[in-house]
Amino acid sequence: MAQLPPATKTLRPNSIGLAAIVFLIIATVAPMSGTIGALPLAFGLGTGSGTATAFAIVAVVLILFTVGYMAMSRHIQSAGGFYVYIGKGLGLRMGRAAGYVAFFSYNVFQIAIWGTFGFFCNIFTAEYFGFELPWIIWVLAGIAVMGILGYFDIDVSAKVLGVAVVLEVAIILAMNFAIAFQGGAKGLSLEPFSVGAFLEGAPAIGLMFAFLLFIGFEATAIYAEEAREPRKTIPRAAIVAVLIIAAFYMFTSWSLAMAWGVDDAAAVALEDPGNFVFGAAAAYLGEWSVAVMLILFIVSTFATNLGFHNAIARYQFSLARDGWAPSALERVHPRHRSPYIASMVQTAIAAVVVLIFFFAGAHPYYDMFTWLISLGGLGLISLMAITSAAVIAYFLRTRRETNPWVTIVAPALAALALAAEAVLLVANWGLQTMDAGGLVPYLPWLLLIAALIGFVWKKARRPDWAADEPPAHEPIDESELTK
Repeated sequence: MAQLPPATKTLRPNSIGLAAIVFLIIATVAPMSGTIGALPLAFGLGTGSGTATAFAIVAVVLILFTVGYMAMSRHIQSAGGFYVYIGKGLGLRMGRAAGYVAFFSYNVFQIAIWGTFGFFCNIFTAEYFGFELPWIIWVLAGIAVMGILGYFDIDVSAKVLGVAVVLEVAIILAMNFAIAFQGGAKGLSLEPFSVGAFLEGAPAIGLMFAFLLFIGFEATAIYAEEAREPRKTIPRAAIVAVLIIAAFYMFTSWSLAMAWGVDDAAAVALEDPGNFVFGAAAAYLGEWSVAVMLILFIVSTFATNLGFHNAIARYQFSLARDGWAPSALERVHPRHRSPYIASMVQTAIAAVVVLIFFFAGAHPYYDMFTWLISLGGLGLISLMAITSAAVIAYFLRTRRETNPWVTIVAPALAALALAAEAVLLVANWGLQTMDAGGLVPYLPWLLLIAALIGFVWKKARRPDWAADEPPAHEPIDESELTK
């Protein structure tokens, strides 16, 4: 039997290209899950028919964020993502704090989505097969499959996610085009893209949900170590992902507004969120589409969590490699070159937390999903704001790029917009969590605790990336990146 090569501390280089990274990111964002699970809330509680405009505004903010974030990615190829960027720009203590907050937030976000997976699995089996199981059985089965896929080469996950993304996007687009071709409920118009439609409801809530539906796109940089030509591939993948996600949600929001009528869409969504998308699909595509959508919704939810699983495992791997987490987590599989120990630990964390919610008697959707999605979203949006500030600090110090739009203006605008959104999330915490009592109002403090642990705790060894400071007199030739 041939002997395997020894384990290393690097992931498999040149293993995924532009298309695979875009698939991973879009699957993590979950077009189907977002459309069915969150768009009705954006319509009903937020901006109504003007939700399409909310997505356009958020897309502009995220493109501004991507300008600086991806400029910095040209000089940093690490699976650490946010915390490495923040550490390079604002110092090691801030980097450690960000690393712990990112690890916590991604875990929380992923576990929240497992709640929708279990809940809708039971809806499907009850509707079409006449039985239900305890939701925890569906969730634990999904976590087990996710753990197996995470153990192997990331290319396996990319292929699985690619199929899921194509199918779920195809059925939603089929519904959108059917609505457009049939003229909607009261004819077609561009009113959903007007300022008046956007301001008519609650813009802050609409923007809040729109931001949450983009969470996951920022993980592009996490795959830098495994990407082909990362200095070119990662920035391109980020921009392509943002544009595709924005176009998809803008078109879908406009189509749903047309399906129910500009004046009635918000009321329909608020009265029956679960039927908002399914009802439109049944009316314009046919009843058959509801069953297909429900199946793909479950697949989409699993695909989302597989994307988050890959991101979280790489965060754990990177934290361990930098000496900020147990060293066992930095082990890479000798054959698949995947962070398999980190993957298994992340699988165990997800299983333990969902079991705690189950034995506590929590509802998988109205409790676990609602509370945790808000907490994870707050953490990740806050990190994005801090990352934009770190981009400015990094380029002012290193001068590796000198274009003021890339190094100051775009990141500053993004930081301000993202910080404002984080404030909105805190201000509307009760609305997001359905005014739950007990400890729920205090959940945001967990993010601060995670940050303080990272900030106060000091490790003697400096990570390799911290010592790799570029000379100030060698700015990058930006023309080379456009070739």
